[in-house]
Amino acid sequence: MEKIDFLNCDEFKLIKKLMGISDKDKTNFTIDIRADDPNLEISSEGITYKGNRVILYIRDQVQYGDKINEYKFHVIDCATLKNMRKHNRYGKYVVSTSTTGIFKVNRIINNRSAESEEKLHVCKHCLRKLNQQGYNFIYENFSIEEFFKVMNEDNSINFLYLPDENDLTAPTNIYPDNWKEISRRLKEKYNYTCQECHRNFSNCKSQLQVHHKNELKWDCSESNLEVVCIDCHQAKHNHKITRK
Repeated sequence: MEKIDFLNCDEFKLIKKLMGISDKDKTNFTIDIRADDPNLEISSEGITYKGNRVILYIRDQVQYGDKINEYKFHVIDCATLKNMRKHNRYGKYVVSTSTTGIFKVNRIINNRSAESEEKLHVCKHCLRKLNQQGYNFIYENFSIEEFFKVMNEDNSINFLYLPDENDLTAPTNIYPDNWKEISRRLKEKYNYTCQECHRNFSNCKSQLQVHHKNELKWDCSESNLEVVCIDCHQAKHNHKITRK
């Protein structure tokens, strides 16, 4: 596969000019791409965009209580990504070509989103898999730019699957405005019965909730929703659930 230098492509030079970025600025200029972009190739050589590698991360980071989560970015297909696919949660990831370690992040508290740019760290499972292959990447000073450079000629390890969205196109992971109505209609459809333990909560409706199977709150297709009691709902999450 022919390698293409992002920084010297005429298209990117034009974009930089229109944005008022000096052509000499080669460290902070990155682009974001869609996973269905025709220039994104998935082959036995790995995952590349115009010959360049991409990374995955969770852009919408939900905060529960006082705990602030920091989801890691991923540089190869690791145990974490396999587990997310297994539990139908892979859609939370977006694609990025950033090499700075600074990412667009939406901090979501009480279903409200605040956009920021934050430094994220590499996934330790990715590092463990890489180092088992004979590399020597260190967590504390991991550099995406250096990783791309080292791996440029070694395409034997990378992602097996890509998300559908990137960090610019993915819908914000919050409940829609009509969520209460959607939830009420679904509970009525299942006669206020938990689909997991099959107990009926007609006399205690506040104990019944609606769960998003893929944890994407904006995806309210009925196939992604299930009516569950609070206990069964809590068992599906590793954080304290809220009443929605």
